[in-house]
Amino acid sequence: MNRTPYRNAWSWLEFDSALLADNQLNDRTLRRFPIYLPPQYTTEPARRFPVVYYLIGYGGWGAMKLLEEKAWEQPLWARLDRQMRAGELEPMIVVFPDCFTRFGGAQYRDSVVTGPYARYLCDEVVPRVDVQFRTLADRDHRGVMGKSSGGYGALHLAMTRPEVFGLCCATAADSYFELSYVSDFAKTLQALHAAGGIVPFIEGFFAGAPRHRHWHSAISTLAYAQAYTPNLDVPVLLADLPFDLQTGELRPDVWPRWLACDPVRACVTHAAALRSLKLLFLDAGTSDEFGLNFGHRVLASRLRQLEIPVQFEEFDGGHMGIDHRIDVSLARITAALRLADAAASTSSS
Repeated sequence: MNRTPYRNAWSWLEFDSALLADNQLNDRTLRRFPIYLPPQYTTEPARRFPVVYYLIGYGGWGAMKLLEEKAWEQPLWARLDRQMRAGELEPMIVVFPDCFTRFGGAQYRDSVVTGPYARYLCDEVVPRVDVQFRTLADRDHRGVMGKSSGGYGALHLAMTRPEVFGLCCATAADSYFELSYVSDFAKTLQALHAAGGIVPFIEGFFAGAPRHRHWHSAISTLAYAQAYTPNLDVPVLLADLPFDLQTGELRPDVWPRWLACDPVRACVTHAAALRSLKLLFLDAGTSDEFGLNFGHRVLASRLRQLEIPVQFEEFDGGHMGIDHRIDVSLARITAALRLADAAASTSSS
C-alpha cells in the first residue's frame, strides 16, 4: 500500500485538569491529546491561525481520529496537509481533545457523575491552547465540530457557550431522541435482563465477561443516562434510566429530562446563541443506521422556524465510514472564515 510520508504535523497538549478532579467514575484527570498544526505554522512563524475543536463520537478519544491509519487511505493529518497546502482549506489549527470516560463518553456535558466536560473544554482546554499556540483567540475564529455524540457535543457547546465558539458543524449528531434513542432501549433491556440487572451487567462488562449481542446499545445508554439524568443516589450506575427496567415503559419522571437535552428542544431555549453563529452546518447520511438524517431534518426545521440560519445537507452514506465528511465540514468553516474576514477587511478600509 502507499503510505503517506511522515511530517511532524502535530504537537501534544498535556495537563492535569482541576475541573475533572473528584469525578464519580474515578476517571483520570491527566489528559494528553494531539493538536494538528498546518504546514504554514512552521513556514510563517509570525502568523496566527483559526482553531477548530474536533469532538469524536461515543467510545473514542481525539488521537484515534487524527492518527488513525487505514489501508489505501490517507490519514486525516495528511489530508489536512494536502488541502491546506493547496489552498482548499484555510490554514487552521485543529484540536482533538480527550473526553473519554469509563462508560465511553459524557456527551460533552457537565454532569455531577462524569464531571464538567463542557467547562473542561471551554474553561481549561481552550485557554491553554490559546496560550501555548499561535491562535486567533476569539469566537469568530474558533469553531467546534464532530460526528454522532461529537456532533451532539458541538451543538451543545455552540448553544451554551457562544462566547467561546462562533462556528459549528455537526455530522449525524444525536437528535430527535424519540426516533434515534428509543429504538436502542429494547436492545438495552435485553442485554440488562440477560446479565441479571444493571449492576451485574456493569460488573461483568468491566470484568471482561462474555458480551451480549446488544452490549453496545446497553453501555452507551448507561453513559447517556449519566450525562442527561445523573443521580448519585442510584447504586453503581449513578443515574436514572428513562424506562422502567421490568416493563420497558418510558418513565414520565425521567424521559422528559432526556428530551430537554435533545437539540431539537434545546435550540428553542438557546435560539439567541445559535443566531449569533457565523456558521451552523448540519449533515447526515441518507442511510444513517440511527435515523439521524431524520433527526437533522427535524432539527433543521425547528431552526428555520426560529429564524436561525442553518445549512443542511444529506449525503449518500450511513453512520459509519464517513470520515470524508470531515473535509466537507472544514470546507464550510473555511468559506465562513474567508467571508467574514473579507467583510471585516472591506468595512475597515
